[in-house]
Amino acid sequence: MLRRLNFYSICFAFGLSVLLILAGTKYTDNINYHPPPETRKTIRNYLKIEDGDDNLAQPIPTNPYDGLPNIDKIIEKTRNKIRIELLNYNFTISGVSNLEDLLMESGGTPLRSLIVSTWRSGSTFFGELLNAMPGNYYHYEPFLWYDIIQIRGPPYSYKALKFMKNLMKCNHEGMSEYFEFGKGHLHAFSHNTRLWDHCKYNKELCFDPDFTTKICRLFPFQSMKVVRVRLRLIEELLEDKELNLKVVLLIRDPRGVMQSRQHRSFCQPSPDCWSPELVCADMISDYVAASRFMEKYPNRLMALRYEELALNPNATAHKVFKFLRLDVTPSVEEFLHTHTTTEVAGVSSTFRVSNAVPFKWKTSLLFNYVDEVQTACKEAMSLWGYKMVHNASQMASKDFYPIEPYTITQ
Repeated sequence: MLRRLNFYSICFAFGLSVLLILAGTKYTDNINYHPPPETRKTIRNYLKIEDGDDNLAQPIPTNPYDGLPNIDKIIEKTRNKIRIELLNYNFTISGVSNLEDLLMESGGTPLRSLIVSTWRSGSTFFGELLNAMPGNYYHYEPFLWYDIIQIRGPPYSYKALKFMKNLMKCNHEGMSEYFEFGKGHLHAFSHNTRLWDHCKYNKELCFDPDFTTKICRLFPFQSMKVVRVRLRLIEELLEDKELNLKVVLLIRDPRGVMQSRQHRSFCQPSPDCWSPELVCADMISDYVAASRFMEKYPNRLMALRYEELALNPNATAHKVFKFLRLDVTPSVEEFLHTHTTTEVAGVSSTFRVSNAVPFKWKTSLLFNYVDEVQTACKEAMSLWGYKMVHNASQMASKDFYPIEPYTITQ
């Protein structure tokens, strides 16, 4: 009996030891656990990568194309996706009866819009707002490769304007410099979400002029934003009847512009970006051009102050979309809700509690610097309806409201 009891005790102890060893091994494995590749891809889809001078979080492509892409299938899937997304779209707002009237591949003319602004004036938010439209193809900052300069005339203007025309007409031949720059600066292309989503497995696809031309011609809405080209040069594009272009000039208080630029290292080496005198000379030039264009090209130009968009995003967005002959879709409404009520850290983020942004310069700048900017910008501020502040106490006062109504004299 005793021998049998000892035998069972030994078996029990042995079994218990084996269980403890297995449990320990499992615990060690859990400590060193690495998610499988597919899980890691899912996690990376939530990450943002900063790259470049103009804010660029790069979206991770999500299209399920495996291996080498089949161009014909991509084109057909994209074509069908656009039709589904615009199934309930009110085309009468856009001045046409159906989708085909807006498609280049069907002989139609897309609705084309151009945002003209300057660095740190809210243009990235505005560009993404327009890109929230289903069926929109977004030409984001096509002159990133020009570095930090303003194009005010020759020698850069001839090539720049031809380049803008070709992009808007989906003619991508002869753009080798543009595509080569994009290969090393992916943020230059990643904001064009409808293009970039096809580059998950083969980024070369987005730098292929044949493919980009074909994919571009599928979209009924084309938008572009530039911060390096001054408004007076845009007349050549307004004269092009084939483009049928509408332009929004986005202006911001120079005190807010200069405050925001202090957080961006790309700006300081360049006088075009760092000099208040040059910034405000461009504001005056843009005012003069806007005045002339509004008379010469009725209903083709809208001037908009960033502060109006930030303080009243919904009403202002509806006003802009009406001018551009675009319907305000649920996706646009969702963008406005998520991007104007939520704060996401980072100088490049477009998620802001928008009404807290326009007058941040009042609390973050020293009055001496503000006074320096105002001295250089007195005329520009007067033209665009920005009120001067006379001392540090007034600047800090909640009763001081820096903007007032203005008119563009025609």
